[in-house]
Amino acid sequence: DERSLTMWNLYVDLARCKETVRTLLEFELQYALRMAAIEKKSLQETLIYTEWEMFCGGTDDFSWKEEIADPVKREKLFQTRVVPFLESTFETALQEISASRAGFLSELHTEYYSDSPELFLTLHFRNKFAPDSPFKHRKELVKGLLEIVSECMKNTPEIKLVQCASWLNNREQFTSLFPPEYLKNKTFCLPMEGSTGWWGSFIDCQGNFNTLRAAEFERLGGFSMPNLHCRCSVAALYQHLTEQLQ
Repeated sequence: DERSLTMWNLYVDLARCKETVRTLLEFELQYALRMAAIEKKSLQETLIYTEWEMFCGGTDDFSWKEEIADPVKREKLFQTRVVPFLESTFETALQEISASRAGFLSELHTEYYSDSPELFLTLHFRNKFAPDSPFKHRKELVKGLLEIVSECMKNTPEIKLVQCASWLNNREQFTSLFPPEYLKNKTFCLPMEGSTGWWGSFIDCQGNFNTLRAAEFERLGGFSMPNLHCRCSVAALYQHLTEQLQ
């Protein structure tokens, strides 16, 4: 399900999740309004940049796009569309993090933004160490990622490349887990879409709305940590990780 919630960590409870999502969606709506003015588009068009599209889309009923600018109707949308979705996916998302390798999750997926049929070892990341920053647990991160890479090399040796798309690819603490070629092979994830890859930087390590990052966004007029797609070879990543454990 493309709309499946990316829960951030094991520390946040459902009530706080709802409030954080509410605050973040309000922040994203203001961005959509501003982009509508800049791009000379309707709000209905620029909502594609937000997670409102993820939560309220997915059907042939587009009436929500006409209602969202009204605060009363927007609150009803939140209660009737967003909240039930959060409730239905919350426990599954937490179980997914619990089963992750130090927060790393993986799947085999074709390269993002490409028509090539080649499969990549595709990585996703959650904070399994909350309320700590995951980067206080670097050794665990290295070991967890190495487990995934080792299993890939053993079980699917035909997979030669790794990819990850995330705002975290702007953080040296994250990209240093990978060999130099990973960051050298970076591209912006464009066109922009309403995904955690873009908006995840506004959630802090405890699962709250990141007011400092939001203030920075307002000051800069845009994302200081855009969604970046990075790639490297499985072999290079394996070597890089094993060297870090020596």
